[in-house]
Amino acid sequence: MVQPTFTRQKRELAKAAALLEQIRSQEVREILRTPDGEVQEVTRKAYVDTPPEEIAKQVFAIAERVVAQHGARQKANSKNTGSFEWMGIKADLTVPQLRALQDVYGLLAEMINRLPRTNPKLVPNTTVDGRPAFARKPVENTEFKTRYVPFEEDSTTRVRTYEEKVEIVVSTTQQIEIDYGIDVQVLSKLRELVGDFKMAIQVAIDLANAKSHENDEVLEDVIGKVKTQFESLLPARPTDGSPE
Repeated sequence: MVQPTFTRQKRELAKAAALLEQIRSQEVREILRTPDGEVQEVTRKAYVDTPPEEIAKQVFAIAERVVAQHGARQKANSKNTGSFEWMGIKADLTVPQLRALQDVYGLLAEMINRLPRTNPKLVPNTTVDGRPAFARKPVENTEFKTRYVPFEEDSTTRVRTYEEKVEIVVSTTQQIEIDYGIDVQVLSKLRELVGDFKMAIQVAIDLANAKSHENDEVLEDVIGKVKTQFESLLPARPTDGSPE
């Protein structure tokens, strides 16, 4: 079941990479209102389908699954362990287990680098779904309509009417910019954590590799015979080292 497990891991990592492409920092909504202020329609001009922190949670979950699958597959393949210590987390892990963490590190580092920071140019004047937002002044949408105005002629008692074009407000449009960015101090702490995570993995790998290793006699025999096959095709050296 090694190959199917490996294939699942590749699919999981591809899914995580696709999630990273969905990260957006800002959403723009346009609100159409009646003259009385009743909302008629809300149109998204720019989308944030999933908040950055939710995408981050999904990526973390994928990373957890990939490490679990990789660790289970490689558990019996190595005996030497290194002591992994990071943020109070301690475990003696084999090199394959540590490589699994190392593979996921790249994914986490890229995800953290893609997380958007709060927009320093946006000065919020409201909130939308608990997030800071800037609501622009509503713009009136007007139409010209014809109305008939009665008037009385001086020379007669008949009442006549004349047409008059009147501009009236039929709706308003308001644009709201919503900031989905993450505080810069939080982003800085995340980058620091992922850097420490990378170092902790490498230290544990170095510790594991420093321990004695058992030779794989079967594999050494195979590679020795392969080497002999290649060497047999090479020109033989003169025995005395001089030309004939």
